[in-house]
Amino acid sequence: MSAAAARETWIDALKGWGMLLIVIGHVWSLSDVPVWYMWMFSFHVPLFFFASGLTLKPDTLPLGSFLRRRVGTVLVPYLFYALVGYGFYLAGYFAAAAAGKTVAQFAYGLWWPLFGVFYGSVGDGLLVNSPLWFLPALFLAQGVVYALHRLGWTWWARYAALLVLFAITAIIEERIKLPMSLLPAMGAAVFVQIGLDFRRWRAWPHWSRATHWGWLAGLLALSLLSPLNGAVGLAGPTVNQPVLFLLFALIGIGFSVQLARLLDAALPWLAVLGRHSMGILVTHMLAIKGVKVLLSLATGISLDTMEHSNAWSLAVLAIAAVLMIPAIWVIERWLPWTLGNRRPAAAGAVTGSR
Repeated sequence: MSAAAARETWIDALKGWGMLLIVIGHVWSLSDVPVWYMWMFSFHVPLFFFASGLTLKPDTLPLGSFLRRRVGTVLVPYLFYALVGYGFYLAGYFAAAAAGKTVAQFAYGLWWPLFGVFYGSVGDGLLVNSPLWFLPALFLAQGVVYALHRLGWTWWARYAALLVLFAITAIIEERIKLPMSLLPAMGAAVFVQIGLDFRRWRAWPHWSRATHWGWLAGLLALSLLSPLNGAVGLAGPTVNQPVLFLLFALIGIGFSVQLARLLDAALPWLAVLGRHSMGILVTHMLAIKGVKVLLSLATGISLDTMEHSNAWSLAVLAIAAVLMIPAIWVIERWLPWTLGNRRPAAAGAVTGSR
């Protein structure tokens, strides 16, 4: 295997690892966050912005051409699956009304979630398919990093500007909800830049495999201290102590890179998940919510009870995963443009937008 092919494999494995954490993070309740959730949320979303920087090439296209291309690969999937999410909301809303049941998730009425599709930020019932906030944030964060490079800013000026944006995000946090996930994008752009520089600097040192395993163990141990900064997340955004947020995000990213580089061959299914990352991103919350609502209507068990029960949550995760496999296959085969791909997947192939 060539060095270039090896790098692509580990990047896919890195995305697969991150997507696994993302999906798990959307099954259990976020109102009473356990310690292991705090650990995951300390780095799993920054990891995806970092991964997007690994494949960013700001020297290839003018800024305008880059942004036009990203409209098709990022914003079109956002709008399509945000509207699909609203369609799922309508179906559940009317099904609950017909059954005479009150479901908390449908308490926002008919028009507020539709407004949320075009507002593009998560929270307060604005975006039914909530993980999609990542896509406009990614568009903006990559656009900022790309623009700074095209303008010829020095490396230190770029980091100074991006850290100022992160500081603004930390100061404002959840006080203001800006459209199109602008505030999370401001906080995430620095991770895109770090990913870009990591790839450019070829920062994987030529250590022995035992040394790399030692770093993996050490970074994992340090990342387990992340609950010291409490429950955090870029979607809000909620960073609590900004320095600790950055520190633990980078430690978690470092651990994840070591994991992907060391285990991409031993765990090939991680790379498979990574190559399907766009399809998983846009569909997993719909599958999870749909399964929860159907189980709630069928059993009378509340969504809150399900989200606080390990047994029910694992059942929801398993059923949703099974449902997503044929759904993603159909989408990649027959509706590739909805994932930002120009051509359908070839028979037996796997696809995924980077």
